[in-house]
Amino acid sequence: MTPTLFPSIFTIEIGGMPTLTFEAKSLREANEICNARWLRGDFASARSNGAPLWDGKAELRVRMGYEDEIATFSDASKDAQPSDGMLLVYLVELDDNETAENSEPSSATQLR
Repeated sequence: MTPTLFPSIFTIEIGGMPTLTFEAKSLREANEICNARWLRGDFASARSNGAPLWDGKAELRVRMGYEDEIATFSDASKDAQPSDGMLLVYLVELDDNETAENSEPSSATQLR
């Protein structure tokens, strides 16, 4: 019998800076998302305070979300449109609207 896994909230740190929260069923799944080419591309193209979120060299590390990050994700998920996509909640202020719905910290992006 396979155990049922309930999603947990994970955080991706870029160079030690908590940057993004999302939901995944396991640390393994969270690591796969962290290493996904599409997400790395988003990090490289998104900017915060005029600088790219990721320079292609800084370490990307996934970990379990801390209490305040989980609360931020929870708040953002209340405002998200229902869908079967993945909700990504940025913990940093973004300079443009390409990656997130708005440029405020805790902005959410929903992937389909």
